[in-house]
Amino acid sequence: MTVRYLEIFTEVCRHMSMSKAARALMISQSSVSQAVKALEQEYDVLLFERLNHTLYLTPAGEKLLYLATQVLKSIDKLNAAMLDAPQTLNIGSCNTVGASLLYPLIAGFKKQYHKVHVSAEISNTQTLTEKILNGRLDLAIIPETRRQEDFNYLPFFEDDIVVICHPAHPLAGQTVQLASLQQEVFVGRETGSATETLLKNIFDKHGFTLKIDCVCNSTASVKQAVRHKMGIAVISRYLVKRELAEHTLACINVSGNVFTRRFALIYHKDKLLTGEFTDFTAFCRQLGQQGLENLIEDI
Repeated sequence: MTVRYLEIFTEVCRHMSMSKAARALMISQSSVSQAVKALEQEYDVLLFERLNHTLYLTPAGEKLLYLATQVLKSIDKLNAAMLDAPQTLNIGSCNTVGASLLYPLIAGFKKQYHKVHVSAEISNTQTLTEKILNGRLDLAIIPETRRQEDFNYLPFFEDDIVVICHPAHPLAGQTVQLASLQQEVFVGRETGSATETLLKNIFDKHGFTLKIDCVCNSTASVKQAVRHKMGIAVISRYLVKRELAEHTLACINVSGNVFTRRFALIYHKDKLLTGEFTDFTAFCRQLGQQGLENLIEDI
């Protein structure tokens, strides 16, 4: 049994004529007959009595007509609901992007694609990748530290990482070698944070010792800890623009440009790419580095 068979059957009942039903549906009369016969064989019933070239519904036919009408109405409601259903995009973002760029980015996107409902979640990289793997996020914006084979990566944004300290710190405003920072205590981030991974990887790569005393789980708490002289920290320059301009925090310049990273839009390699997904990625690509920098808000 198919929905089409039910449509043909109800049309026959409306006209009580297979030839008229065929003309109304613009199909052959034999196709109408085959559909009715298929329903009769499937349910092992007689749907019509044929007396003097006139069709009459049998009790089984009347029952099927009622039920078929309900089914077709339900399908019409389903189609209407789904066609009017809002397009939804579930976006995840690491804390760095979430703190300064995510919401201006979504606002700009929705100005062009106002029918798309966007759900946003800010968390650390480990949590976001897990949610993409289990289908709870469509995509995420994270630092591209180490590529995983389960994901596809689209270039998103070049970050500018700086080492921040209290303005009264002896190294404030100075340019030093990375080795000099072995003597300093760092304010770290929680396990799963890409910023924390970046810092540890760079120190490990150079064979240096990393001292972490205080561990924070947000950008704001990192800045507060540094302000209170609990250590130095690595952070995106975009997240401390105001503090650097107001001299409530200072930078330690590290020679060799060792703290660099790129952000990527990642999604599951087997994901079905919907219209709203491709619209969002195209929107980000069109903005480019400068357009994204222009969206960044001070916090």
